Amino acid sequence: MSTSRAKRLKIIQINIWKGKFLDDLVSFLKTEDPDIVTMQEVSGGAENNHEDKTLDVFQELKKRLGLNGVLAVRFRMEGDPASYVGNAVLTKGEVVSHETVWFKPYQDMSPEEWRRDYIYGPNNAIDCFVNAGGVQLRVISVHGAWTKNPVDTPEKVRQAVILKGHIQKLGGTPFLIGGDMNEPPSSQVIRSIEEVARNATTTLKSSVTRSTHPKIHKTVSFRPEGLLVDYIFTSKHFDVLSVDAPEVTVSDHLPIRAVLEYRA
Repeated sequence: MSTSRAKRLKIIQINIWKGKFLDDLVSFLKTEDPDIVTMQEVSGGAENNHEDKTLDVFQELKKRLGLNGVLAVRFRMEGDPASYVGNAVLTKGEVVSHETVWFKPYQDMSPEEWRRDYIYGPNNAIDCFVNAGGVQLRVISVHGAWTKNPVDTPEKVRQAVILKGHIQKLGGTPFLIGGDMNEPPSSQVIRSIEEVARNATTTLKSSVTRSTHPKIHKTVSFRPEGLLVDYIFTSKHFDVLSVDAPEVTVSDHLPIRAVLEYRA
């Protein structure tokens, strides 16, 4: 098996909490120097959690990190197209092409609709064909449907079935998936994805056990042990050399960090 750097990829998966800790996130990613970053809750305008409500977080990250990338907007605020939330992929490599996989169709939403209906609001995944580190592969960033309690629901399972079907259509193409799935490893949602992809997050003896931040995530008061809801999945082409969730404050979620080795 080759151990050349050209065939190794570092990927970081992170729900960026609408850019709340943007400067710290940029510093962390510059230090880590990943080949690929998959992100959820990427935002712009009034929907971001940054002090500058005119900021487009996706464009700011691309500029400050010097990376290529693609954003899939899930929704925009009615009458304010600069305000959005979406999923994104960043990479040091070349983005050859991309497509958006819709679970719930795009729509403009009023703030009232979004606050009331975020469980069933517009949702998607972004799938990019990337040439990174000498490997041509598909990179998917996905945000699973949310409920207050991280349990399977018909809507969550329905969206997972769509994602599973999309993965199956990739055939023998190498792929990586990063996502905040809003579900624990024992859930039907995660088990469904594991039928067509390797769960890199839990594959080693030193598996990750939590991805909610132990100090600032909203579940701390009633789930102090934390939840594992963020994952990296891979095709069979990759060996997992390392995976962890460093306790850094770049979001209310911990980043999932993995080093993978590609096998042709």
